[in-house]
Amino acid sequence: MKKGTSLLLQGLLCLLSGAVGLTTAPAAEKPTVISLSPAATELIYEFKLDSHLIAVDQNSNYPEQVKNLPNIGNPFNPNLELLAQYQPDLLIHFSHHHALETIQKTFNLTLLPMQPKNMEELFTQAEQLTNHLYQNRKEQIQQWRQQWQTIHQQYQNSTSSPPKKIFIFLGTNPIYTLGKNAFLSQSLHACGVKGLFEDQDYPSLMVSKEQLAIHAPDTVLAGLSNYDNAEQRTQQIIDTFKSLGIALTEQQIVLVDQDILFRPTIRFLNYLPTLCERLR
Repeated sequence: MKKGTSLLLQGLLCLLSGAVGLTTAPAAEKPTVISLSPAATELIYEFKLDSHLIAVDQNSNYPEQVKNLPNIGNPFNPNLELLAQYQPDLLIHFSHHHALETIQKTFNLTLLPMQPKNMEELFTQAEQLTNHLYQNRKEQIQQWRQQWQTIHQQYQNSTSSPPKKIFIFLGTNPIYTLGKNAFLSQSLHACGVKGLFEDQDYPSLMVSKEQLAIHAPDTVLAGLSNYDNAEQRTQQIIDTFKSLGIALTEQQIVLVDQDILFRPTIRFLNYLPTLCERLR
């Protein structure tokens, strides 16, 4: 049940002044949700639980109907006035920062972090989400687990030796890639390939010219935005590696919609068999 208007204003004033307060509210019959995570937003729609969703961050762009929801702004700096207006029961985020603690204490809501490092964590966090919304989706989640296991078994049984080395290209100046503790790096294991720097114990890391010269990739995997031209993007990557003394061909570049590639979602799981075929 929502608080009165005066209480909303009091909450906003407390937040802006740095004060904390408000006691724990009783559980809502139909919990309302604001998502500051595009991946979590997608998951809510996958579950067909979008009736709980009252607002999203500015990066939540899938599926198309999410664009009809109110936009609460930057996930790291959400609009506090809108937060005070909507007073969600549950606030989902993917990156912890100090402002979230103040928001939680001031507005008396529940914070749910959703930043899975691998596919199993995605399924576990999906279960946590449905529990918060008092919904049973165990059968659906089990189907996703089975789908993941099937993909994993298929490609593990036909793994090339040695496995192909994949460089996950995040950008230039400097060149960044993903390390071990990243969802995409972990998920690529199902394809029977190996991330070039997956032995590095970081979610992401900067790579030097010398490191790439020693560890030349078999394939470069990169994201493609809606504003990118695929041919130009491919040539950009080829030119970048050429400047490092590494010759690549167009056939060694794999481009994937960046929202599918870098978000830990069921959309990624559904695309994974296609991605595996493109990488092998």
